[in-house]
Amino acid sequence: MGELLVRYVPPGIAWLLLFGWRGRVVEVRRLLFGLALSLTVLTPAGRQAITWLSGSADLPWLAGHACLVLVAWSAQDLMTQLNGLPRRRWNVWWTVGMFALMCLLYALAPDLRPQSPWVFGYWVVYVLTLTPAFGNVIRLCLRHARTTADRAMSAGLHLVVAGTGLALVYLVNKVVLVASGRFGFGYAPGASFVVGAVAPNAAHLFVLLGVAVPAAAGWWRRYRQYARLRPLWHALSEANPAITLTLRIGFWNTRMRLYRRVIEICDGLLDLQPYRDADIAGAARAGAAAAETVVEAAVIAAAITARARAALPARAEEPVLGGLDLDSDTEYLCRVADAFRLSGGSAVARGAGTTVAPQDESPAR
Repeated sequence: MGELLVRYVPPGIAWLLLFGWRGRVVEVRRLLFGLALSLTVLTPAGRQAITWLSGSADLPWLAGHACLVLVAWSAQDLMTQLNGLPRRRWNVWWTVGMFALMCLLYALAPDLRPQSPWVFGYWVVYVLTLTPAFGNVIRLCLRHARTTADRAMSAGLHLVVAGTGLALVYLVNKVVLVASGRFGFGYAPGASFVVGAVAPNAAHLFVLLGVAVPAAAGWWRRYRQYARLRPLWHALSEANPAITLTLRIGFWNTRMRLYRRVIEICDGLLDLQPYRDADIAGAARAGAAAAETVVEAAVIAAAITARARAALPARAEEPVLGGLDLDSDTEYLCRVADAFRLSGGSAVARGAGTTVAPQDESPAR
C-alpha cells in the first residue's frame, strides 16, 4: 500500500494542479504538464502501457526523462522571468543539443541495463543536461525568496529549492549506481527503495507543493476579498439590479469571480455618481478626521438613499480613485466595503426602500 501511494499520489497531485491552474504564466503550465506527464509515464502502469504500445521496455524511461528536461527548462525560464532577468539563448541550445545527444546514446544502447554499452554515457549526458538548469533554479529561487514580501511565495520557493536539490542528489546517485554496474564495483545503498523510489517522488512532491502553496494562498486571498466586497456589492445591486451580470462562473475560479464583482461594484458606483453629496463628504471628513474609505462609505450610503428618492444634491462630490491597477482598486474597494459594513450600510439601504438580505461571507450568490 505504501509503495502504491509513493508511486501514484504525486502524479495525481500534478494533474490536479495542472487542470486547476488558472494563471496566464505559460512557464508554470508547461512545468506542471512536464511534471504530471513524467510522473505518470514512470509509474508501473504508465511503463506497462508505453511498453505495450511501443514494444520497447526502455522507451518509458526516455519519455520520462524528456518530460523532466521540459520541466527543468520551464522552471529555469520561470525563475528568470520572476527575477526580471533576460533569457539567455545558450540555455535553449544547451538543452536541445544535450537532449539530442541523449536520444543518440539511447538509440545506440541495446537496453538500459547498467552494464550495457552507452548506458553510462547516456546517464552522464542526462545529468549534464539537467544540472545547469537545476543549478539556476536553485540560485534564482533563493534570490527571489530574499526579495519578495509574499510569505507564501517565499515558502513555495524554498520548497522548490528543496525538491530540486533532492533531485540533483538522486541523479548523482543514479550515475554512481550505473557506474558500479558498468565498471564492477559495489554500491548497495544506491539500489535501495528509499533512494531509488522515495527520493525522486519526494523531489517531485516538494516541487509540486512549491507551486501549490503560492497558488493556494492567492486563491484564499481572492476568496476573502470576494467575501469582503459582498456588503457593498449587495447594497449596490439591490439599488440597481441592472449592474448584476448573469454569466455563471465556477466556484473555484476566484480570479474571474472577483474581477466580475469589482466590475459590478464600479458600475454601481458610476450609477450613483449624480447623487454623491459633497456636503456629506465634507461633514464626514470634518467629523472625526475619518479615513478616506470611511468617507467614501458614508457618501455611498447617502447616495443610495438619494437615488431611491430621486433627490439630487446641491453640490455633487467627485468620485475617489482607488488605485492605479486592478489589484490596488480591489484592495481599496475592500476597505470601502469594510467601512460600509461597519457603518451600517445595510440599514441605510433598507431605509431607502430596498431589501437587503443579511450579509454573510459566502462567495455564492
